[in-house]
Amino acid sequence: MITISNDMKTGVSKIDEQHMELVNRINNVTSMGMKSLSKEETQKTLNLLGEYIIKHFNDEEALQKASGYPKFESHKKLHQQYIFEFQKLKNEFNTNGVSPAFTLSLSNSIIGWIVRHIKTVDVEFGKYFIEHSKK
Repeated sequence: MITISNDMKTGVSKIDEQHMELVNRINNVTSMGMKSLSKEETQKTLNLLGEYIIKHFNDEEALQKASGYPKFESHKKLHQQYIFEFQKLKNEFNTNGVSPAFTLSLSNSIIGWIVRHIKTVDVEFGKYFIEHSKK
């Protein structure tokens, strides 16, 4: 389970609110490994998470472009990498269902990636956005 810590806050309310929702959705998927849900229920939850990831990345990238963020292209590539990793996870689920391996993959790659991403590049963008939106 992920909790939003102070070092994960960007200072940009829209992004921070979306990170909170993203974390809630990831936690919902993680908790599925502890429950015996149907494949359909799990698939629905994964689909909702995937849709929100795309929405969040699009919103964040729009803010980056609008603010002239100089690291936009490299940040966007990181988002594309995450989407690829998430799709691999969904494929694993489609092949094997909810399994200990699925839960471990989710925890190790998806959760670890999102926490590192928020704490580093998203926080860095937040500082840039706040500084440049005051001008």
